Amino acid sequence: MNKKAILVLGLALLFGGLTALSIKTVLNRKNTSFSSAEPKKVVVAALPIKMGGKVSTEQLKVVEWPDNLVPQGAFSEMPKVIDRVAMTEFIPGEAILEGRLAPEGTLAGLAAIIPDGFRAITVKVDEVIGVAGFIAPGTLVDIIASSVSLGNQEESNSRIILQNVKVLASGQKIETQEEGKNGKPVEVKTVTLQVTPPQAESLALAATAGKLQLVMRNTTDQMVVVTSGVSAGEIFSGSGGGPVRAGRSATAQKPTKVERVEATVPRNTIEVIRGTERSTVSFQ
Repeated sequence: MNKKAILVLGLALLFGGLTALSIKTVLNRKNTSFSSAEPKKVVVAALPIKMGGKVSTEQLKVVEWPDNLVPQGAFSEMPKVIDRVAMTEFIPGEAILEGRLAPEGTLAGLAAIIPDGFRAITVKVDEVIGVAGFIAPGTLVDIIASSVSLGNQEESNSRIILQNVKVLASGQKIETQEEGKNGKPVEVKTVTLQVTPPQAESLALAATAGKLQLVMRNTTDQMVVVTSGVSAGEIFSGSGGGPVRAGRSATAQKPTKVERVEATVPRNTIEVIRGTERSTVSFQ
């Protein structure tokens, strides 16, 4: 082996040793920092905690975390958490945080999770309107109101009236059918929505005057798209339902003008076979 090869091999071993020593030093520092951090008691969820429910003793436990890993707002004692109302869901092992609990003295239930300035309103839905059962608490939806007039297609219209509406609850209730339907109790699906007072007024009127449809949207999509709505006449004439850019005013949205173009349309033909005879029939 020549001197050049020996020199290269020696430098490789030297740099390799320095690299290993550096890595070992860094790891030792990290282990020292974790071991030197004093453990701190943290209250965490022992069982799943539902949104809007009171936190019970059975749902909690106290564990020790390194002091530098304890999140802000965590509790160290269980009595400070017991009987508080959860404003969000907690999974087992998750730290209980002050910012995710309702103020002390708040009653359990839906009222505890309604933010200041908002209201909760419940609307009836079916499997189709409820997006086939995929509507769940925390989902964001848009609401379409449709009004149908049998006498005039131009008066039958549909429009998105509310956007980015949060679903607070999704459930079922028992109602009695109207007279003429045996008066038997039936199961009715309901969805409770978080809205502002003006939105509640619009939603109540739309539910009375027409039909509501929920449209699910991505929870990270906060864009508000302004539309002019569409009428039945526009749909069947081919001038409605086009794309609408976000931010444009509803009055600026006009139906696309449809121009009729005269064209030579070939006749439709069918071939008729009777035994061994073939014939062609043309029609328009």
